[in-house]
Amino acid sequence: MTANASPSGSAGSPQPLRLDDERPHAAALSGGGNGLGGNTVARIVEENCPGMLASAGVMIERLDAQAGTWQFSIDQGQTWRAIRTDLINRPGNLGLALDRDARLRVLPFSGHRVTGARVAFHTVQRSHGPGNGSYRPYAGDDREDGSRTVTLVLALAAINGAPPAVHVPRPRNKRAVARRAPLAASLTGSMALA
Repeated sequence: MTANASPSGSAGSPQPLRLDDERPHAAALSGGGNGLGGNTVARIVEENCPGMLASAGVMIERLDAQAGTWQFSIDQGQTWRAIRTDLINRPGNLGLALDRDARLRVLPFSGHRVTGARVAFHTVQRSHGPGNGSYRPYAGDDREDGSRTVTLVLALAAINGAPPAVHVPRPRNKRAVARRAPLAASLTGSMALA
């Protein structure tokens, strides 16, 4: 696997890491229906950390790899990239940089009944710019903006979004419909006589 460095903005700062094998998930190319459109990072933070200051984005430090395949999108859910949990969950301070409008979702492994997943992150006060969606080192606990690591256990709906409402017509009982048909015909015939 090859890693490409992309510019991070300021000289001397760590270069973000982009991986060549990040491809869109096939099921997501159709727009990501079925409640798997993901929630934005901003929404996840606002709904689950109401006392936290507004931020420009987050640095994902750890994800529950047992929950399923984690993905992110930086183009409003048009394309999705798999998150390398093996990179961010290892010891050290390497995380996934996401701006506030990036989307996050988890696709549960088949056969597993997962109801929640653990997410650890800290907020950032400046946009990641061209480093949005890249893996980069971050400071430990001595961060310049005083941001602390937050660990949440979130329901899948809080991460993936609620599934869209679908109208399902009530199944009809064929016998009841067949019995009502002669009755309806006799009623319209008697109304015509009256």
